[in-house]
Amino acid sequence: MPIHIERLTSEVSLHDGDFPLGADQVERLVVLVLARLEARQREAEQSRRATGLTRQASAPLEPGD
Repeated sequence: MPIHIERLTSEVSLHDGDFPLGADQVERLVVLVLARLEARQREAEQSRRATGLTRQASAPLEPGD
């Protein structure tokens, strides 16, 4: 099963008897891991946006305001 994470692509194969999980269980595990990695990436991006400084000009103040 091909797995792609950012710039890493790997081919994962399972040999019967080497791993106590079936192929369908491994597939579900990989999907879960990838979903968690994506969630962490989204959280990191949201945190970066929430704490980042932005440049913004304000309207000039009028005398007497």
